[in-house]
Parts: sequence; C-alpha cells; structure tokens
Amino acid sequence: MKGRRTDRAILADWASVPGRLRKAVAGLSAGDLRARGGSQGSSIREYAHHLVEANLVASTIVIAALGKPGCKYDWSWLFPDKAWMKRLGYDRAPLEPAIRLLEVLCDHLVGITRRASGSMGRAVRLIGTPGGRGTRRTVRRVLEEECEHARHHLRDIARAKVSLRPGSRRRRPT
Repeated sequence: MKGRRTDRAILADWASVPGRLRKAVAGLSAGDLRARGGSQGSSIREYAHHLVEANLVASTIVIAALGKPGCKYDWSWLFPDKAWMKRLGYDRAPLEPAIRLLEVLCDHLVGITRRASGSMGRAVRLIGTPGGRGTRRTVRRVLEEECEHARHHLRDIARAKVSLRPGSRRRRPT
C-alpha cells in the first residue's frame, strides 16, 4: 500500500504538470501534433489542450474550496468528448498560449494554496450530473486526481509520438 503523500509533495507534483507537458511536445512540428494514439485516439495537440482545460477547471474547484469551504460546485455542464474538443477547435488551436496559461495558473494556485491555513483539507461538493447530490472532494483529492489524470494523458502523448516517423520532429509547437 502506498503511503500518504505530503501536501508539499502533492503541490510539487501538480506544479510540475506544465513543465512535463512542455517537455512532451518540445520540438514537435505542426504535423507531428496531429499524430493520434493513446487511450482515446486523440491527437497530441488535443491531449495537450485537454490537459490545460482539465487543470483550469480543477483550479476553479480548488479556489471554490479555499474561498467557500463546503460550497456546491456544479460541473455537470462539462463533458470533454470528441464533439467538445471539435467545438473548441483543439485540433488547430495554438499550444504555446495554452501552456503559458497552465504555467502561470499552477504558480498562482500553488502560491495561494500554500498560504491558506488548512487548505488541502478544505472541500467542496462536486455536482457531476444535473440535479445530482454530488460528492465531497477535498483540495488534496482534487489535486491528486488531476496529477493522475495528467500522468495518464502524458502517457497518451508518448504513445502517439511513437507513430511519428524518425526525423519528423523539427520545430516548436504552434
């Protein structure tokens, strides 16, 4: 059985997501970013945007928990399937601004979470279905789940990169 990780370790893990994402897409051309694979068959670009979006949503959940512990957070509107990604244009949206957003978002959230007394134990009630009762989630659990989610999709990106022909990786993501 794994031991309980410290709050500092969880925050450090979450703060490392932008750097790991940036490293995963480093040197890929626009064509490379279209490579598909992984658990959902998405493109590298789509996985990257999905990770940024997921961390943006997780950040708002954390802010709600820090600002008003015990509140209800309705995220039943969120369903990031292929149609969602298409409507948002994730298959062609530039990655650099998204990764920069994730970098500053993580810096900001880690800073306020470290300064708020008892922050990792504060919780919200996540409403995942319209009219649902919801489930209690602590900041600790939200961040742990998001770290695992990031690891999962970073593995998907690595799997999609396997399909690239040698020598095709040649420039910064667009």
